[in-house]
Amino acid sequence: MGKKLGICCVGDLILDEPGPMEPYFEGSREFFSRQDLVIGHVETPHTTRSLPSCIDIQAPPSSPDHLDILAEVGFHMASVAGNHLYDCGPYGVIDTVEKLKSLGICPAGGGASIMEAKKPAVVEREGRRIGMLSYNCTGPRLGWATSQKPGANYVAVETAYIPARDMPGCPAKIHTFLWPQNLQAMQEEIAGLKKDVDLVIVAFHKGNGGDHPRLDEYERPLCHAAIDAGADMIFAHHHHVLKGVELYKGKPVYHGLGNFVCVTHAMTAGYNDTPEMVAYLKQRAREGRGDGHYEVDFYPWSEVSRYTMIARVLVEEDGSLEAGLVPCYIEKSGNVAIRSRDKGGEEVLDFIRRQTHGAGLGADLKWNGDGSFVHIGRSEG
Repeated sequence: MGKKLGICCVGDLILDEPGPMEPYFEGSREFFSRQDLVIGHVETPHTTRSLPSCIDIQAPPSSPDHLDILAEVGFHMASVAGNHLYDCGPYGVIDTVEKLKSLGICPAGGGASIMEAKKPAVVEREGRRIGMLSYNCTGPRLGWATSQKPGANYVAVETAYIPARDMPGCPAKIHTFLWPQNLQAMQEEIAGLKKDVDLVIVAFHKGNGGDHPRLDEYERPLCHAAIDAGADMIFAHHHHVLKGVELYKGKPVYHGLGNFVCVTHAMTAGYNDTPEMVAYLKQRAREGRGDGHYEVDFYPWSEVSRYTMIARVLVEEDGSLEAGLVPCYIEKSGNVAIRSRDKGGEEVLDFIRRQTHGAGLGADLKWNGDGSFVHIGRSEG
């Protein structure tokens, strides 16, 4: 075995407008340069050949050149299996994946067919092979890859609506779950990768949004099943706000890494006046999530979504893991600033603790000696 490895991962990367991209990484560039492996989730298609697909609220095409910054600041892997990968049609999928490859960034979770989308990203560090699989658990099904269509790798999650009381028209309880055969197929893929590499990373695009700590019913069983099959760490995203963290069988699960660099006008009133977007903004207003007018035009999310983190796992020479995180804050400029204990980090950590404890995840979060890093341990309570 080689020396201790530092693996870090961030959540959603939406590198849309405005540009250039360099200012948004000024606060994290130096940190990334010191890591052995840096991973992020590329949320939107990067293409100049958009064929818009009518699925949910479409992400507009982002410039392929905006991905250059990821190579410049030191990213090595990218998950792409998410709900927006197919929003610009087949070219959006292929152009995004091929651009990442051209930059020397290994993509996982998308491709010209389901066979391509299922291929893991694999790198070698200090004599150890590290592989990553990426799965979209959020739909839409139109965005999933098939043997004949580009798209995202996926795990199908089912939803059941059960009346809360035995009365017609009463509110429903919502249950989310995975069919055993779908879970088994995912586990077989993870176990197969484990035979070929020393460390397995699994990235899930899962759950739903909202500032609350709650996780959807299927989220923890999904992550635990991945670890049971051989995954060494789980990095998840999609919620656009931090979710809690836990240790399961000694392996870290980051249930929602939230936003990282996310700059887009896609959900800002006046920039996209399609009937679908106008209807969506009205729906957001009814739900109390804003009407498309934001303090910063290019950041259409809640204030607490500015609390974010860099997940960081140290792999010892003997293969044991030390899990932790680095608190960060998304400034009004869009730059992601690292927050140490004595420079605003305690406020971010308090939010992560609330999200963790509120979901009943049983993790204990403590600063290291110099207040630059937060250890994740198992709560004695």
